[in-house]
Amino acid sequence: MQFNLTFEEREIIRNTKRFSKERILPKASELLKSGLLSDELKQEIMGLELLKIPFPEEDGGAGGTFTGFILALKELSYASFVPAWPVFENFMLAYPLYLYGSEQLKSLYLPGLISLDKLGGLAFTEPDTGSDPVQIKTIAEEMDGGWVINGNKRFITHSGICDHLILFARTADTLSAFLINSEDEGFTVGKRESFIHTPHLDNGDIILEDYFADNQHMIGKRGQGFEILLGAEAYGKIAFSSMYIGLGERAVDLSIQYSNNRFHRGSPIGKKFQMTQYKISEMAIRIEALNSYLLYVCSRVDNGQNIHKESACLKALVSEDIKGITSLSMEIHGAYGLSDEYQIGYLYKEAIGAQVIMGSLDIQRVIIARSLLDKGSYSFDL
Repeated sequence: MQFNLTFEEREIIRNTKRFSKERILPKASELLKSGLLSDELKQEIMGLELLKIPFPEEDGGAGGTFTGFILALKELSYASFVPAWPVFENFMLAYPLYLYGSEQLKSLYLPGLISLDKLGGLAFTEPDTGSDPVQIKTIAEEMDGGWVINGNKRFITHSGICDHLILFARTADTLSAFLINSEDEGFTVGKRESFIHTPHLDNGDIILEDYFADNQHMIGKRGQGFEILLGAEAYGKIAFSSMYIGLGERAVDLSIQYSNNRFHRGSPIGKKFQMTQYKISEMAIRIEALNSYLLYVCSRVDNGQNIHKESACLKALVSEDIKGITSLSMEIHGAYGLSDEYQIGYLYKEAIGAQVIMGSLDIQRVIIARSLLDKGSYSFDL
């Protein structure tokens, strides 16, 4: 399997890296405090057209590769999660819509989502379940021309500000997926959440009371919801992991800068103390490994191969290693890491989210183990 990037992919990465370092990074501290993008910056980010990359031109996309999109998202996340989260959340609706949606649905909603003119998201989690579809209580009852949906969803990112969501509900004894609009009657925004790792994110409950979705707004077929959910989560884990690898790279760079500029008796601590050098090398080793596996998983997507086990492996690796990387960086910074003047404290808190968002570590291990047990043996697939 080839990991050589194409000219187009390299250009995408270079352009995004340049934009992130020139336009986002100088505002990183300000963005962390406010969580808001200026109108000017929003327009510039939309002008990058990052989310258009993996979609075909006939659907309003750029006809690029999944790899190109994922690596661009990583570069944007390096500078700040504030502009990266909307891209990720829109991807979580746009990609399953592209794979399973009707031509009518795609023509109506894909252009607005992949251009970032509209905000999207995914609504699965409920008060009584975060991983098990069997426990879903939101119900869609069939009636003439469509479905009446009732239920509550919890921890739904962008649920208070989004335009559209992919929502999963029970249709009798099966699970189905629907595209719903936040402005429609029957959609109500519930309690807002406040998290230690992403204080800038809109997140919280939504309540559906006799919400009507016509038949055209079902994504895929009746009963196909579980398949769509598994696919959305598998691809989503790759995008999610790329964001946190970008965060990890930022933590390494902050450690290098601090180690070169923090002096002890006239010498930089990075040149003087072997333990500081050990920590930096340990962080770099983990980042190198994560980037290599990220490329491998992306190449499988672009080659049309199954990635359910591989995306779970990637998510598990990133969850553990980014926590370790930011922890080592905090050790290098010492007490200064606790100061708001230094961004590493924010990265350290943000890293906690990697362990639980997009499926807990235990769930990833179950996915990996079941895949191997069903196969009957382990072999590295190329």
